[in-house]
Amino acid sequence: MRSIVFRFADVAAFAGALAETCGSLSVPSGEIVRDGEWVLAIFEIGSRCRATAAAARGVLAAGDAHIAFERRDWERLRGLAAVRQESSRAQPQGPPRNQSVASCNDPLDEQPPSEAPPSTPVESMRVILAAHVLLVDEDAETRQDVGMMLGEIGLTVDAVATAEQAKERLQQASFDALVLDFHTKNSDPLDFVRTLRRDPNRTPLPVLVLSHQATSRDVVEAFACGVDDFLPKPFRAPELGARIFGLLRRAFCARSPASNRQPGQGGGRP
Repeated sequence: MRSIVFRFADVAAFAGALAETCGSLSVPSGEIVRDGEWVLAIFEIGSRCRATAAAARGVLAAGDAHIAFERRDWERLRGLAAVRQESSRAQPQGPPRNQSVASCNDPLDEQPPSEAPPSTPVESMRVILAAHVLLVDEDAETRQDVGMMLGEIGLTVDAVATAEQAKERLQQASFDALVLDFHTKNSDPLDFVRTLRRDPNRTPLPVLVLSHQATSRDVVEAFACGVDDFLPKPFRAPELGARIFGLLRRAFCARSPASNRQPGQGGGRP
């Protein structure tokens, strides 16, 4: 998924840009977006400190290029801006004498967690980008291609060939989402999903099924077994990114603040 960077001098400029429009932002000078293209909008505030990011879709209208956000993402961005503004007002204006301003050595560093806990509606997309995904596909080339697509958008990916291998990995590590091929010669993927849904520790694990030439009956059966989303092959990287971002976002938002779980501590926890 291609990235577009939005830079703002301070949090006030960031909040002002969001207040001027409703659900979309004009593409920065020098950037080009195609109509309908999915991109990852990255927001940098101050000295190239990355504040957050969100998926958005390119829109061309009347010669104007802009990107449109889903309502939930737009509300999250505005909520984050409000939290940052409130935090800025509460902090002293400038560093004490003989003390340098802290720098942003890590571009993914966020403000302290107390400003915007990941379990709240204004969680950072950094949480989603750090998620751990288990990919199950018997075709080695497909595993490599899909794993690369997921890795390029910041996800940590473990790839296995069979459902049996996936069961072993779920016992060994925690995952935030499962990407599963619908057609496999050696096992029934839907039976695997049914088993997951019967396990109370793994019931919340989001499951995305990939399928080539799936029938409507296949789709209905998959959802009936507990699959969360269904993506037909062939697909483009932006489509896969948008689907997996949607599943991860819903999963993180559904978590109780009291659970305080971080990426890698998702529904795949044994």
